Amino acid sequence: MIDRVYFYREGAAKGEPKAYLYALTDCEHCKAGMAFLDTHRIPYRYVYVDQLPPEVRIAFKKEVGQKFFRNLLFPMLELPNGELLFGFEEPVWREKLAQLSL
Repeated sequence: MIDRVYFYREGAAKGEPKAYLYALTDCEHCKAGMAFLDTHRIPYRYVYVDQLPPEVRIAFKKEVGQKFFRNLLFPMLELPNGELLFGFEEPVWREKLAQLSL
């Protein structure tokens, strides 16, 4: 995945990040996902994939495609157990985060 040095601020909650959000700068679904994490006080870090250097973006897209056998769908939420959630579906995020006690 993307080197953590590219990730920005923690979410509204302080503490060690519990999730990593891969987003696009102009994506309404990404903004909704960030608002969900903030509202539920889940510490996270995020990266705007479209602002990464081209070689990092290309490597990320290739890695996700090979690992998950699918195209990118933003936002993507990486959970502590390594699971990657594609797209913001509030019921799915709520269920997965509850299972991890986040």
